[in-house]
Amino acid sequence: MTELEKIQRAKMYIDKLANGVDPLTDAEIAGDSTLNNVRISRCLFYVSDILGKVIDNGGEVGRKKSVPKPKLLPFEITAEQAAAVEISEQPVGVAIIAKRINEVIDENVKKAAAVHISNWLVEQGYLAEEIAANKRRKVATAKGEALGIYTVDAISPNGVPIKKNVYDEHAQRFVVEHIMQIESNYN
Repeated sequence: MTELEKIQRAKMYIDKLANGVDPLTDAEIAGDSTLNNVRISRCLFYVSDILGKVIDNGGEVGRKKSVPKPKLLPFEITAEQAAAVEISEQPVGVAIIAKRINEVIDENVKKAAAVHISNWLVEQGYLAEEIAANKRRKVATAKGEALGIYTVDAISPNGVPIKKNVYDEHAQRFVVEHIMQIESNYN
C-alpha cells in the first residue's frame, strides 16, 4: 500500500467517525459515545479536510509545488509583427512604445523593455544622461531632437514636476525598426 493510499484510507476512517459511523463495522456509534460529541466531530471534519488537501497534492504535505514557468525564448519580432505595432501621431513615452511592441510579439519570447530602449538610445547618442537634484535622468540630445525625441516638462502621477522624453511618430517608427538590434544586447 502506497503512502497516498494510506492517507486515503485514513481520511475514509476519519470521515466515518466524524459522521458517527464505526469505520470497521459500518455500524452507527452509540449516541452517548465521546465520538458523537459535536466538538470532537468538528475536529474530525477539520482533520478530514486537511487530509483531503494532502491527497489533492499527491500525498505531499504543504503547498502544491508551483509549475515552473517555461523559459522564454530570446526576443524576436517578425516583419509582420513590427508592421502591426501601433504608431501614433501623438508623441508618447518609451514605456508606451515598449508596451505596444510587446502586444504584437509571441507570448513565449522575452519582452521588450523601456530601459533597454533608453539605454540603446544613449549609446547611439540620441539621449544623454544628466544629473539634476541628485537624480540621474536621460534627456534628448540635438541628434535625438532631429529624430523626433523631445524632453518636455510634465507632471508625475504624484503631482511632482518632472522632465519626460516623448517620441513623435518618426521616432516611434525608428525604435520599432531597431528593436531587434536593441534587444539583442539583452538576450
